[in-house]
Amino acid sequence: MENNKSTQNKKNNKKGRKIKLSLLTVVLIICIVELFYGAAQNINKLISFNSKIKNLEEKRNEELNRNKQLKSEVKNFDSDMTLEAIARNNLKMASDDEVLIIINKPEKPQADSEDSKEKHKKNRR
Repeated sequence: MENNKSTQNKKNNKKGRKIKLSLLTVVLIICIVELFYGAAQNINKLISFNSKIKNLEEKRNEELNRNKQLKSEVKNFDSDMTLEAIARNNLKMASDDEVLIIINKPEKPQADSEDSKEKHKKNRR
């Protein structure tokens, strides 16, 4: 009888070990899956951050080039010729030996304005 009990205890111990090993295997598999999932997420973040860095570097380079252009334009505006041209064309100024003539555009005839008033009244009705 003692042999039967010892064999049953051995069988029970083997079953218990198998269950423990199978549970440990399942837990290990879950941990490995989580590990790979986390690694995949980190790789995706790395790729997206690298692309954002490239885009921002390109934008920075474009802005640096634009800044250089604007600085060269500022240098051009500092010359007397460009200041004189701006004063003559935009501000309607003339130098001492020049005569300034301003030609105004003629106004529209009043007949047109009366017609537009009548159309406006008709649209209101």
